[in-house]
Amino acid sequence: MLVLGIESTCDETSVAIVENGKNVLANVVASQIKEHAPWQGVVPEIASRNHLKKIIPLTEKALKLADLEINQVDLIAVANRPGLIGGLMVGVSAAKAFAWVTKKPFIAINHMDAHLYSPHISSEINFPYVGLLVSGGHTMLVIAKSYTSYEVIGTTIDDAVGEAFDKIAKFYDLGYPGGPAIEKTALNGNELAFSFPISNLYKSDRKFDVSYSGLKTAVINHLHKYQQAESYSVADIAASFQKRAFDVLLKKIELAIKEFNINTVVVAGGVSANQYLRKRFQQIKNCNAFFPNLKYATDNGAMIAAFAYHKYLEEGETSLSEGVYPRVEGFKISLLRK
Repeated sequence: MLVLGIESTCDETSVAIVENGKNVLANVVASQIKEHAPWQGVVPEIASRNHLKKIIPLTEKALKLADLEINQVDLIAVANRPGLIGGLMVGVSAAKAFAWVTKKPFIAINHMDAHLYSPHISSEINFPYVGLLVSGGHTMLVIAKSYTSYEVIGTTIDDAVGEAFDKIAKFYDLGYPGGPAIEKTALNGNELAFSFPISNLYKSDRKFDVSYSGLKTAVINHLHKYQQAESYSVADIAASFQKRAFDVLLKKIELAIKEFNINTVVVAGGVSANQYLRKRFQQIKNCNAFFPNLKYATDNGAMIAAFAYHKYLEEGETSLSEGVYPRVEGFKISLLRK
């Protein structure tokens, strides 16, 4: 089955064509980093206008790379939740138009489902496994029972881990995007220079949840504390923050491995591209960790098309009346199965 997948949830416009959930025939991504860099963050209106400009040319390019006509595609898939509403509307409108004109089935995909599927594109992974989704907008811990069945066991109670990276990078003027900027700065720092606080959420009903607002505030306040000193190193602050941010995640993963007796761990989302995080996972005992190929770690159409293949086989097509849903629907509900 040939699936055309569209991703436009934030600031990357991407169109891909994937065969049977694995064989990526084309994956075209247009970044908007230059457009948003002056504001050191994504401006929704700018993002929406750029999606509108790029969605048709990218679709044409993906089809050309795959050596296909659009009527040869079997399924049209698009991310319709969660994300920036303007971007979602552009992607969903385009997908519906393609489906209507070609009379092909249409399917709407949860962006988070697709991220968690992304390591499956390049790896064979057995179920069940502990899934960790880490990105600028979401931090979530799940037990995956199949491609389309997840139990959410933990999430953030405030900031996502990627959001904390972005805000700290902006405060220290390290560059944009914040995640790669902090990772690069931390290479020249001492991760043991500062002992930042770690959230203590270990009550029985919240032991898999995470919190980053306190850590973010502590790191930002360190500038006020040390800028009066003769010398201080932003690289040390970046390295110490990065270590502590990932300490939080690894503690939760170790706890989940022990409680559920599952040694396979899948890490996905934009933050999963961080090389320091990947090295830290190698240090966890009795843990077989899988990460997506770097080109599938950040937002991309390939993960939408690849996951859509499995969802379509199990659930069928989505009505063309389906809308867009910018927000996650709540806390500790089936976030991935809406």
